[in-house]
Amino acid sequence: GKSWQWLSDIPTRDGDDPSDYHELHAVEMLDRRIIVHIRNHNANHTNETLQCESSDGGRSWTKPRSIGVWGLPSHLLRLSDGRVLMTYGHRRPPFGNQARVSVDGRQWSSPMSISEDGISGDLGYPSTVEMRDGTFVTVWYELLENSSNAVLRQARWQLDG
Repeated sequence: GKSWQWLSDIPTRDGDDPSDYHELHAVEMLDRRIIVHIRNHNANHTNETLQCESSDGGRSWTKPRSIGVWGLPSHLLRLSDGRVLMTYGHRRPPFGNQARVSVDGRQWSSPMSISEDGISGDLGYPSTVEMRDGTFVTVWYELLENSSNAVLRQARWQLDG
């Protein structure tokens, strides 16, 4: 971490402005591909998660594409079994945090609820760790009812099946 080298830019989709891409998060797959999720603020597709990947260590990237997930921003975690977990804030009813799993980093499962008791969309930025017993702990910020300050919340949960 004492020195860094710029390798490349992530391209934008046709019609997108690079300034609409925020808060990227990356994970390396077992096959060494790097998967990146992008918080998207393009006016036509705001709050839609975009994904791109690199198969050469970040020297080049595919154009971002929609993965059909409305929520932001993503936190990506490679699990002990090689699958990838994405957790993200779901900022419309039911307000909360959701998770999806992928075997290949390209196709994502249906959403699973981590929390759905938020009072507004002022929540999210989840970070998740896998515990030794196979459960997960997710921490996020959330503005609670009748409060002017956000708090940190957490949930301990497990994947179904």
